[in-house]
Amino acid sequence: MVTVGVVHSTRLVVEPVHQALTAQCSGIDFFHVMDEGILRALARFGRIDDSITHWLGRMVTSAVDEGAALVVVSCSSLSPCVNAIREQTRVPVLKIDEPMIEAAVSAHSRIGLVMTNPTTEKSSQLLIAEVSRRLGKPVTVVPRLCTEAFAKLNRGDITGHDAEVALTIQSLLDDVDVVVLAQISIARIIDQIDPQIAPRVLSSLRFIAPEINALLT
Repeated sequence: MVTVGVVHSTRLVVEPVHQALTAQCSGIDFFHVMDEGILRALARFGRIDDSITHWLGRMVTSAVDEGAALVVVSCSSLSPCVNAIREQTRVPVLKIDEPMIEAAVSAHSRIGLVMTNPTTEKSSQLLIAEVSRRLGKPVTVVPRLCTEAFAKLNRGDITGHDAEVALTIQSLLDDVDVVVLAQISIARIIDQIDPQIAPRVLSSLRFIAPEINALLT
């Protein structure tokens, strides 16, 4: 059985990612590498530097050393590190949100970007710009950082966090073609919004499994 390693920077996403991938990818064994210290360091430094890239590189290497034929980096905040790591890794290394961004850029001109973690905003906008250049498709990005939602989550108010994000998504849809969720940790909110607008809200969990299947099966 082919093996895939998934690298995480927070425990909050391990289970939803595992459930989504195993449900959509048959004949693939997924295992997880998690280190919350890297995201704490990124928040403290305020930017990605060589030490963060090397840290993520060690996590990816550990997955490859354990037999991963492909590695997925689940943290959007760390996606700018992946290009350099790919050059040094003998197996494919995927940014979990890149297939979602490619779908959004290909089909739409005004893209809303919703996040709660401040470390994610710049990284996600850089990825959208990178995909836009590669596809030759200019887009307008309208970002929304839900700072109050992040504060509520840190206080343990999950219901309040989800409500804040849902309101942000609904209001943003009045101004854009589609909304992409920059973090896996907020993907569950798609199930909490009006079913009529839910198809215009994209989560990376809908797009990464087909990419894995295409590469490995």
